[in-house]
Amino acid sequence: MSVLVLTGASNDMIDVLEESLPSKKQYCKEKNYKLKVITLSGKLEFERPLNLFNELKGYDFCMWLDADAIITNANYEIEDFIAKDKPFSASLDWTDTQTISMGNFVICNTEKTKELLKEYYHFCKTSAHDQDAMNSVLKSSPELVNVLPRKYLNAVPLIVKKYRIGEERDIVEPWDDSCFLAHLTTITNDARVNIMKNNLFIKRV
Repeated sequence: MSVLVLTGASNDMIDVLEESLPSKKQYCKEKNYKLKVITLSGKLEFERPLNLFNELKGYDFCMWLDADAIITNANYEIEDFIAKDKPFSASLDWTDTQTISMGNFVICNTEKTKELLKEYYHFCKTSAHDQDAMNSVLKSSPELVNVLPRKYLNAVPLIVKKYRIGEERDIVEPWDDSCFLAHLTTITNDARVNIMKNNLFIKRV
């Protein structure tokens, strides 16, 4: 079984990637997964899935991890994130139970993957970014998308609320140490670096 973990950042998020990268390197070393780091153009609208689709021909499974996701529990294997009958896996978004997050996800190399790519391209034409497009795939062809609990690929720590100015929405199912990763989404890069460098999410603030 061959597994690629792909991560990367645009120039404005290099500092964030530098803080999260050691956890990804250690995880891949322990699991014997291939790790590849790429530079993004800064326009994330559709880049993440397309990069993974391009890499998939050489692997059984490819996982994308955002620069602002730090692995906090390396006990998880790639098998924990997939469903054999669905080529795409992602966790619920941090605020609701209807949509998935595209910060971290897995694509499986199966007979259905071409169908997934076709559907994704179709919805890219009318979507603002990759998350909109893949959620349209979920609505149109739910048999292609494996929806995971947040603890797998989108656990957001409560500390993040401290850095969100004017944000009133609650974090549903916040991160704890049983979660695979801590996703420091929708805050400034300086805040992300500070949280990771000082392990502030551990304090459950």
